[in-house]
Amino acid sequence: MPVQLPRLPKISVIQSFKVAAELGSLAKAAAQLALTPAAVSQQIRQLEEQLGSALFLRTQSGVMLTETGKEYLRYVTEAFDILHLGQQNIRHAASAPKLTVYALPALASKWLLPRLASWRDHCPDIDLSLHGTHSQVDFTAVPADFVICFGEDRYPQSDKLKLFQDEVLPVASPALLQRFTPETILSQAPLIHLDWGHEGRFLPDWQSWFQAKGMDEPLPQPAFSFNLTSLAIDAAVAGVGLLLGQRRLIAPELARGDLVVVDHLCLPLSKPYFLAWPQRTLSQPGSEAMIDWLSELGAKGG
Repeated sequence: MPVQLPRLPKISVIQSFKVAAELGSLAKAAAQLALTPAAVSQQIRQLEEQLGSALFLRTQSGVMLTETGKEYLRYVTEAFDILHLGQQNIRHAASAPKLTVYALPALASKWLLPRLASWRDHCPDIDLSLHGTHSQVDFTAVPADFVICFGEDRYPQSDKLKLFQDEVLPVASPALLQRFTPETILSQAPLIHLDWGHEGRFLPDWQSWFQAKGMDEPLPQPAFSFNLTSLAIDAAVAGVGLLLGQRRLIAPELARGDLVVVDHLCLPLSKPYFLAWPQRTLSQPGSEAMIDWLSELGAKGG
């Protein structure tokens, strides 16, 4: 026999509670909802009776949430957020088919962006929306279909596919190369450092590279540090210094001759790049084609 669930309050009553809680005033809530203050007050009383607990303390200046009211507001806010997301997704599904991909900004601009034309050839009827972000993507809060992430630990509950394992190698601009000889550039040129914060331990640094090369680390030279990969690449192109660049991300600059490989010793990153997606994505038109396309791009190299 199915379990009898408690009857939920009307959504209009819950909305009155939410607006009053956010504004701290029944009168202001009434004005926003086009109701009378008495009507809002009655709805709040009905809700409190149904829950069996007071949600507001009445004060001279308005209303203030009780501890129970604060807890209930968290649930209500989350429920409304999910409703809004569902509405977004339904509208999204009713319009022209589109897939939304989130990726680290440098990966989006340096690796994926130059290849977008091939997506049109691969799947001409599906639009693609590309978003750059350093933040972890909450699939329940944003209409993201896919995320390209560094490592798989941030999305333990999602389906995942390994795309590629990148590596770093030293590169410099032609202008910087002209200022040094091949014998002195590694020991005398300024070094560009990339500060990834907590994730930085997965990215080989100059100390690791010099150790692998069997060279003494050079005496301290003027150095530059950047927290964004794209800034570090732009700095290297501008001749600021030597960069340990990720091969996949500097491929456009290498192809144009904006950057030149200084030494062919490469060090792998400690984690691969992955494609992650929630189960709901597989119901989207073109989702399997997207997985196949990105898998092919990852396998190609460069």
